[in-house]
Amino acid sequence: MKTLTCKSFLLFIALVFLYSAAVAQRSGKVVINEYMPWTSNGCGTTAEFVELLNFGPGPVDIGCYVLTTGKYAITIPPNTFLQPGEFYVIAGQNFIPTDCANIDSVGKGITADLNWNSCNCTSAPIPTTGDGLLTDGGSGNTPLVLLDPELTIIDAVVRSLPAETASPITTSSVNGSCGPKSFNLNTMAVKYEQLGMSAGRGNSFARTTDGDCSWVKDPQQSANASNNRSGDLTDIRYSFSLLEPTACATWKGRVNVYVEHSNYAAIFPMSYTIAWDQNKNGIFDQDDSYSTYHDSTAPMIEVGDLVAGRYRMTVASANGCYLKTFEFTILECYPVLPVQLEFFKYAGQQYGNHRLEWKLANEEKLQTITVQKARKNEPFVDEKQVSAYSGENGYYATEVNGTDYSLFRLRIQLKNGEVFYSPVVSLNSSSFLVQKSWPNPASTILNLQLTSATSKNITYTIFHATGKAVNTGQIQATKGQSVYQLNVAHLLPGLYQLQLVGLWENAQPISLRFVKH
Repeated sequence: MKTLTCKSFLLFIALVFLYSAAVAQRSGKVVINEYMPWTSNGCGTTAEFVELLNFGPGPVDIGCYVLTTGKYAITIPPNTFLQPGEFYVIAGQNFIPTDCANIDSVGKGITADLNWNSCNCTSAPIPTTGDGLLTDGGSGNTPLVLLDPELTIIDAVVRSLPAETASPITTSSVNGSCGPKSFNLNTMAVKYEQLGMSAGRGNSFARTTDGDCSWVKDPQQSANASNNRSGDLTDIRYSFSLLEPTACATWKGRVNVYVEHSNYAAIFPMSYTIAWDQNKNGIFDQDDSYSTYHDSTAPMIEVGDLVAGRYRMTVASANGCYLKTFEFTILECYPVLPVQLEFFKYAGQQYGNHRLEWKLANEEKLQTITVQKARKNEPFVDEKQVSAYSGENGYYATEVNGTDYSLFRLRIQLKNGEVFYSPVVSLNSSSFLVQKSWPNPASTILNLQLTSATSKNITYTIFHATGKAVNTGQIQATKGQSVYQLNVAHLLPGLYQLQLVGLWENAQPISLRFVKH
């Protein structure tokens, strides 16, 4: 599996500043998503249309892009921005009635984004009768090729090969705003997607689902509407996993996409474009970072070393189709958790002294630990202070002088001055046991092992890593050690803290960290 390294990720962030002019061409994936080659009776030749779709992950300036059949070329006017998921309909008339373009919009029809008969943007006049832009008839093999302003092939489709013979073309300058280009499809290495079916009058050719590699001959023309119709299924499946939801000093965010297909040789190497909301404005725009990579190791695409932030990832097959976009967030590094007492116990007598043992977690905010002792019905007094750095992996042990003392506790002071106390243990008491949670990551149920001194209601709150409380409730705890279950199926994937209050008197709230799948 190929992993985007930290070095390469930082490199692509730097490149966005050096090559900002090229970002507009790399920030999204534009495809020919549907077209009408042979209009039905009553619609007229000029009702032909071609629908473009920007699948994302970011916006694309398709200004000065060229759509060509090899005989005619249409240049899209400059500064035409297509947002992710946005369609762009090119037709031979301004308005196409419902039954000729989109019967999903009953009674409304479709207003074309560009009329090739009035835009002054074609290489030559396109006939308004007869074949028009595309050859009529079920066996017509008119190619459709989308080129960027430098004549790089963006997408290319044809009913079947061989495609119709092309002619030399010089594109329109669109009133001097686009540089005219000369080309001949016959001399270009064009890799076509082949549709394989005859046209049929009044049917559009449409990708089975938006951005798919397979096509259908669709009587339900859907110009300027999604192809994701009920019953139309793609033959590829993607499974997205957020492997590491946080970006810390020693590791970064990590995701992967599992690709399920019957013929990996036909779709790999796959490409993927990573969009990062660099300016943190909540949208993916031209000021953000975009970079495209390729992965040849089927069936998994893995991306690592992602810094904190919001992302979109658009994957595509070797042919530039089977498009799928995933949106996700890599969180900041784990927040510092409060100091937590995992257990505290009386471990018997040794050399005439009482032995105490305890374990702490999350000691970053710990200042001092004071061992206190008391006789029955008397106040606690300080025995000794234990260095905050004397415990190995949070485990401490100490001896207390005076065998006539029978009650013991810890006074724990944090660096900010806050103080909390451990539960009291005695010569005959059971230990204050470790509080545990599992599985981690959790998908539907989070198990909790808790030890309570008495039967009581315990309040819990679940915090997202951003600090926002997302759920609260109560657990009816029984005396002693028990296992409880919390339903976390409703939580979005990410990092969470579970805080428990009231488990032990005068004790610090217990915080447990978990990841939701």
